[in-house]
Amino acid sequence: MKQTLFGKFFLSSLLILTVTYAVLFASMSQLFGQFYLSLKERELKRRGELIASVLTSPTQEIPETVKRLSEGIHVLLVPLNRLSAPDSPLRHGPQMMRPGAMFRRVFPLQELENRLRQGKAVTFQGVLPVLRQEMLVVALPLPPDAPPQAVLFLSTPLADIQMTVKTFRYLLLWSGLVAFPLAVILAFLFSRSLSVPLKTMRTMARAIASGDYTKRLEIPPEEELGQLARDFNTLSQELERTIRTLEREKREIENILLALKEGVVALDLEGRILSANPKAQEVFETPLFGKARIDDVLPQNVATLFQETLKSGMATQGECVFRSKRLIIRVAPLEDEGMLYGAVGVIQDITELRRAEELRRQFIADVSHELKTPLTAIQGFLEAVLDGVISFEEFREKYLPLLYEETLRMSRLIRDLLDLSLMESGKVQWEMEPVDLAALTREVVLKLTPLFREKRANVENHLALPLVVFGNRDRLAQVLTNLLHNAILFSPEGSTVTIEGEEREGMVTVSVLDEGPGIPENDLPFIFERFYRVEKSRSRKGGGVGLGLAIVREIIERHGGTVGAENRPQGGSRFFFTLKRAFREDGSAQQPGKDSEQWPLQGEQ
Repeated sequence: MKQTLFGKFFLSSLLILTVTYAVLFASMSQLFGQFYLSLKERELKRRGELIASVLTSPTQEIPETVKRLSEGIHVLLVPLNRLSAPDSPLRHGPQMMRPGAMFRRVFPLQELENRLRQGKAVTFQGVLPVLRQEMLVVALPLPPDAPPQAVLFLSTPLADIQMTVKTFRYLLLWSGLVAFPLAVILAFLFSRSLSVPLKTMRTMARAIASGDYTKRLEIPPEEELGQLARDFNTLSQELERTIRTLEREKREIENILLALKEGVVALDLEGRILSANPKAQEVFETPLFGKARIDDVLPQNVATLFQETLKSGMATQGECVFRSKRLIIRVAPLEDEGMLYGAVGVIQDITELRRAEELRRQFIADVSHELKTPLTAIQGFLEAVLDGVISFEEFREKYLPLLYEETLRMSRLIRDLLDLSLMESGKVQWEMEPVDLAALTREVVLKLTPLFREKRANVENHLALPLVVFGNRDRLAQVLTNLLHNAILFSPEGSTVTIEGEEREGMVTVSVLDEGPGIPENDLPFIFERFYRVEKSRSRKGGGVGLGLAIVREIIERHGGTVGAENRPQGGSRFFFTLKRAFREDGSAQQPGKDSEQWPLQGEQ
């Protein structure tokens, strides 16, 4: 027979009440027994301490005092060295007890003696042969200075304690029997108050689960019932599963769109924007939302591609330029069961790709030219010698130095390419040490003195105080050499190249300033890129292919620093790099080594 909802509630309530009462009865009985036994034990110890203090005092009223303190308990005083003797006397108490027999039955004698000699009190329970009943016994050693050394035994029958505990249990049982009928009545009323409204709620919940959403439940807000939750969960779980699936798919699509490097724009049949990811808004530099028409927010050539797809239902593709950006747009139709309902376009910004391709083509052309020019000269000179047009002596005196210069030029090109390739691969390891940039700058300036004289240029080195950083000395010298070489190369004859340095907030900045034509604003962001040259013809005259500044950037970034370039208001350019100042482990600034002091400060002219 199927049990009703009321029956389940009522029986469950009765079971809970019964189990709760049984657990409470057992635990309270056990806890009270332990508590009362502990209370008696403390009482015996307290009496024993009082009796011990009386026995060790010089007063003449010892018997009367001890008799008064030992009322209701048994007291035995035994010398410690005669603990196991058969004739141990009883100083005070109603009966004679044989301690040897008693203690051998209830407690190991040797262990008892050891603990008492250590001055510890001992508590135990057991049946005493003399009294023939179960007793609670407390043994207290007298103070060591009380002659003779003895042990005071105090005991009380456990029957008295057990009787008190039994009385407590009877009272607890009768109180439960009186309260149980009242609890049954309350359980009956509670079960009835739950079962009646739940039947109505279950009927309504099943109707809603079957698709009838017209009915409404009128439930007091405080009545949150389990059966109602189970019935409603049948409906809510199905709805929740569907909604979660849709939300998960939506989040996945949104995350994909957010992670895409391409812009994505979706339209409806009327050309209104349904959605667009942040990359699309970044590319077109305008918000794409609010059902705006594509004609109003996107360039006309981009809108035309979308319109062609919406009209024909076919995918289209095109390339266009928008605000200095080169874009590829691919548009595909959106269909549902063969019905066109919109279009989606993917916009890819290929500006950097095209620029990289252009740089690669330019690099191939530049390297080919740089290699072809010296090789052509070498080939021509050698053919002239082989054909007898010029004598070997004339070749050695006049043309061999030129061939040597062309060989050095090719060697520099190949060395720069290898250095840059190694640095970009991260495979090269440099030895790091404290380097004084001021002293290193003076060394580099001294080495470039012939080049300054050739260009009739002046150099002003304002690096006075030591500027110590942690780095590779040779690579930092290469950085300074490249920057100074560029400054000399692009400055007119008779101009001045200035070197400045400063330390601010633990960072060291070194700047190289020239009086050249400056750098076009459009070229500034790319000046440190590989193979990039502002003036290609002038660069070729210097023997470079646009690798010097790229090497500078790689070296400084490998040192954890930054590089930059800007135009000076009074004309010319400023190239600079920033590195962290070197500090010792104690936090003080690193001082330059002996090498830093070898070069006196100069204002080189």
